[in-house]
Amino acid sequence: MKHAVINFIPALAVDELAELLAQIAPLQKRADDLKEQLKATGLERIIGTKHEAVVSLSERETMDTKRLREDLGEALLAPYLRSTLVTTLKVTARKVH
Repeated sequence: MKHAVINFIPALAVDELAELLAQIAPLQKRADDLKEQLKATGLERIIGTKHEAVVSLSERETMDTKRLREDLGEALLAPYLRSTLVTTLKVTARKVH
């Protein structure tokens, strides 16, 4: 159930969201860089002064659904497919003249 927010102005909210995402982007890049550097140490456990990190290796399997469709056909796959609705939001800069 959606609740109305008093004084919510969608046009202002989208601009605020874009500004927040722009501020987050360099922080996310720095976090990703640090993660890669920590993984590259080869250490399984890294202890800092206030925090610690544990690096673990796991195996992930993925299904090549494009190839399955090509090899087996849509009819054979249909009973195993499920569909869900997903709501997404994309924020892009406007071209202002």
